[in-house]
Formats: sequence, structure tokens, C-alpha cells
Amino acid sequence: GGRAAAAGLLATPAAGFLAACNKEGSTTSTGGEKTKENPFGVVKDKGLEIAGFDGGFGKDYFEFNKTKFSQKYGKAEVKYSKLILTDYQPRFYGGNPPDVLNNSSPETIPVGNLVKGDQLVDLTELLEADSYDEPGKKVKDTLVTGTVASGLHNGKPYTLNYAYSIYGHWFDQTLFDKKGWKAPKNWAEFTTLAEAAKKEGIAAYTFQGIHSWYIHNVVNEWIWKVGGKAAIVAIDHLEPNAWKSEAVKAATEKLAEMVGKGWVQAGASGLDHTTTQQAVIDGKALFIWCGSWLEGEMAKTIGNAKLSVAAPWDLTTSDKSKFGTVHAAPGEGFVVPRKSKNPEGGLEFLRMMLSKESARKFAELTKSLPVVKGAADGLTISNALTSASKVAAEAPEVINWFYEGWYPTLQKAVGTQATELMAGRITAAQFQDEVQKVADAVAKDAKIEKQKRTDV
Repeated sequence: GGRAAAAGLLATPAAGFLAACNKEGSTTSTGGEKTKENPFGVVKDKGLEIAGFDGGFGKDYFEFNKTKFSQKYGKAEVKYSKLILTDYQPRFYGGNPPDVLNNSSPETIPVGNLVKGDQLVDLTELLEADSYDEPGKKVKDTLVTGTVASGLHNGKPYTLNYAYSIYGHWFDQTLFDKKGWKAPKNWAEFTTLAEAAKKEGIAAYTFQGIHSWYIHNVVNEWIWKVGGKAAIVAIDHLEPNAWKSEAVKAATEKLAEMVGKGWVQAGASGLDHTTTQQAVIDGKALFIWCGSWLEGEMAKTIGNAKLSVAAPWDLTTSDKSKFGTVHAAPGEGFVVPRKSKNPEGGLEFLRMMLSKESARKFAELTKSLPVVKGAADGLTISNALTSASKVAAEAPEVINWFYEGWYPTLQKAVGTQATELMAGRITAAQFQDEVQKVADAVAKDAKIEKQKRTDV
């Protein structure tokens, strides 16, 4: 999928990773003359190596931008990977990283370790440069709010997140129209719908099973929905017993209720993402949580399904967040390795990707929103894109969290325990106990750098 939004998800290499690379001293290459047309001083025909993730967003947008770069600066190549950490971490160690890296996939390279090892270019120069095709604007002025902030590490921009993903529960509009069903606004409506579906042998809910990153998102969104931002801030800040709050209790009890009432697709916890996503397309399940790359990822097997997204419905009668509050975030991170052969080319490649033309092409090709403001305006090529844009535009509040990137071991624990909960193997109370233990361990571990949100 287009997952691994802004964070290192599954792998947590040992502390001190890459610090060793530092001793070799700087091997940054020197660029050519900087001009208005060529702000980073890219040398022609130097060659550009782009490391792309072969996932939910596909390869076409990379190929489009590669061609665009080649026409101006000569040869460029994209090498595709399904596992970025496995394929590219050794090249950082070896001192020969690619010129630009799409740090996405089910396993990403934790940015904190790369920054510690002085392995990445600070992207301030890119953000302050002139937009590629919007005269009089700097690159940073063309990006949707939150894009720059989402790529900061210790206050400096090292990651450029390119896709503006809208997350939520997806359903097949075609099926709902046929049955006269509507997306629920509260738990009572969801209950009625789930029972109606059950009578027809349809599971109201499924999730991506063995890839626990997905269900961990549902847990976070539901905690925010019930307890408001404060409940998630407490979690991000590793406050004592943050996972024992009323909001966490309510959110996890609702997940357990779905399991107990037989609303969850049988055996989902052992299935993969494409199988469970296909279950919604095939009318075997009503809802699955995912990001707005879903339609693009499932394009080959979508048939007549029309995917629409629903914001989290009210879970209790006293939720602190209003209905319509949605999780939306810039994701699909790109970094420019400092010790590559052509970091100037890497920066220019990103500047081209952030042009209005390239961003619109991304929307057309992937049916997803880019982070460039207005790039997808007026495009009516996809039900999912239209639905996601509408949900984002109407949101009274946007859900986000940071512990996922800051403390990957805690994120992993949430995913693992939520999967156990959805498989009916543990209770909501056990989920809270187990996750709280890991949060406490992270809080006590002096080797783990602690961070604070800047938006509270």
C-alpha cells in the first residue's frame, strides 16, 4: 500500500545506527553553478539514481518525473523496491546511497537514525527555492498546511511528504445505494447497519490482518474521537497511564464489541491487506479502514465497486470531537541522502515533483491527493478522490499523532495488541495493560530520545 506515512514503522535498528558512518568525514559532492533556472546547481549528465517504493501509488508517477528530469539534465533511473529498509539501509552504511529516496513501504528507515548519522540533506534550501512552475512563489508556499511540519525532525525539515492522504473507513457506494444503506454517523446507526448486514451474511467490518499498522490507526482515531486531542497528546508525551484513560477504554471496548457481536470478517486477523480490501469490493464486508491510495492500489480488481470514505462515526454519546473529524496527513516521505553522488539532482527532482504539473499528474495517475495546493482541483476522475476531498474539506478538526514516528516500539505494540483484540484473543482491559507496559518501558529508557508536540 502507500502506507508508512511519515514514520519508521516496523524496524527499530539499534541505537547508534549510522553514527559510525560519520567518522569518514563529509563526502558531499559539489554541484555546478546555481542560476534561477537551476537553483541547486545540478550538473548536466551527472546521472540521477531515484529509489522508488513499488506500492499503492504505483510506478507511473516516478516515470513521468524521471522523464521530465532527463529532458533537462540528462540520464536518470528509478530503481524500485518493495522493502526500502532491507534494500537501502546497507547503502547508507556503505557510503553510496541513492540521490533521492522514497522512504516508504511496510518498512522504512527511521529518520532519527539517519539524522544522527548526518546522512540527510536539510531540505530548507528546497523549501525556500522558487516553485518550478508557479512564478513568484517559493516551494513552501505551494504546499498544504502541515506538509513542512510533518517532515521535521528536531525542528529541521529532513523529509518531504508528497501525498496528502485522507484516512477513514471505506465502503462500496454501489452496494450501499443498492441496499438503501447510508454511512453511519453514530454507534446506534452503525449497530443497526451491522445487524442488517449480518442477516445477509455480510461482515460489517474487516481489517488488514497480518499488517497490524492499519488497525493501530483505527485505535488512535477512535481514542481522539472519544477523548479529543488531549487524549492523544497524553499518549504522544508518554504521560503516566495515558493508555488507561476513559477514551482508550471506550475506543477499545467498541472494537471488542464488534468482535463479540460477530460483525468482524471471520479469520481477518490472519489475512493480508489485499485480501481484506477485496472483501469490501466483493461485498463480503462493509467497512475497512485505509488511506486514500486504496482505489489506486485495488484498481485491477475493483470491478463495479465505487469506493467512498466515511469519517469516524460517534462512538459514545459524549465524544469530545465533533462528527466529521478526520485523520488526514501528508505521507509518502522522500529524503535526499547527503553522501550520494548527486544530492543537487535529488533536490531538483523533488522541486520538479512539487510543480503543479507533476502534482496534478500524480493525482490523475494514483487517484490520490498530492501535497501541492489546488493540484487536483476540478478532477472528477475517481469516486475515491472526490469522496476523500469532500471529507477533508468538511472536517471540523484533523486527527494526528506523533508517537508512531518517535517511538516505533510503542507503535508496534499497539498494532500487535489491537490485532489480538480483533482476533478475540484478549480483552480491552488486557490491551490497555499490555500497551501501557510498553509505553512505561519507552518512557524509562534513557537511550530513547524524548520529543514533545509543538502544536499544544
